[in-house]
Amino acid sequence: MAIIPGKVAVALSGGIDSAVAAALLLQQGWEVSGVYLRLAPEPAASPHLDALCRHLGIECVSLDWRQEFQDEIISYFAALYRAGKTPNPCVRCNERIKFGRLLPLIRSWGYDYLATGHYARIEIRSDGSPALRRGVDREKEQSYFLHRLRPAFLGSILLPLGDWTKQGVREKSSALGLDQFLPHRESQELCFVKGNYPDFIRELGFPGLNRPGPIVTRQGKTVGRHRGLEHYTVGQRRGLGVPGPAPYYVVELDQAANRIVVGFKEELRSAGLEVEDINWLRPVPAEPLRAEVKLRYRHPGAGCLITPLSHTRAWVSLDQPQTAITPGQAAVFYQGELVLGGGWIVRGDAP
Repeated sequence: MAIIPGKVAVALSGGIDSAVAAALLLQQGWEVSGVYLRLAPEPAASPHLDALCRHLGIECVSLDWRQEFQDEIISYFAALYRAGKTPNPCVRCNERIKFGRLLPLIRSWGYDYLATGHYARIEIRSDGSPALRRGVDREKEQSYFLHRLRPAFLGSILLPLGDWTKQGVREKSSALGLDQFLPHRESQELCFVKGNYPDFIRELGFPGLNRPGPIVTRQGKTVGRHRGLEHYTVGQRRGLGVPGPAPYYVVELDQAANRIVVGFKEELRSAGLEVEDINWLRPVPAEPLRAEVKLRYRHPGAGCLITPLSHTRAWVSLDQPQTAITPGQAAVFYQGELVLGGGWIVRGDAP
């Protein structure tokens, strides 16, 4: 179902993906403007971004949302690490900032759509309802990061790169002469962290960090000491400093007792997991549902049976046990190309 071009605001980061997204929309006949979000500790929009917008012939508005980013993303990031969980700030930022705040704002300005450079697709079905689908480029595909968007928002979002590969975007950028305005580097893993995570959190002055405690086996035997839960994550092997008959891995971060539970590699495997705060992009299932679940961005996916426990909680039984199921990370559900929704991992269960 074709969309008639109208007014669209493109979230410009200064990188290649959002720049090409804006250029493609211009070529398709859209009335395009840019929006740059200043998020801590990012600088104000660079002269390169201003030059890019002049080259494209579009205006760009800069919004200083450093405080909002601090409140919604950085505080969440630090709190989950202190609690012995592994957060996913990119998923939360899309939910709370890039779409949760920006989309209603640009709609109030009179724009019909918000566009970004994510590699995912929004399909308008024959009945007019939108659906989120995987991007074509399986190496770059980013629907995992968008699964928490409100269903009502999908009809107001454009993802021009969903049918493109990263190589195709690079070639398009070069053909349009955009490269001279773009940084010669890819975005780092987390836009707001310089150095390692524990040092970053400590420098922010958050309390409750660097609390040493015991490292124990699942049988309760103390085998070492840790530096503080924020230095570790489920599945970690390096840096434990614990000798054994085989390498030890972190299998649990016990925040209540301030201890790390370790085991051998086979003890990392889980046959199921509990997921909470699920955002469904389809009607909430009333019965168990067959699907595929991705347990982290680079996870290949695993067949599963989703058994609803409530409208926002479910137990996920895995067809094959999976390793390093990490509390705090997102579990995202798929049927083929279609994104069903997803939520936050509470715990894994031993096979």
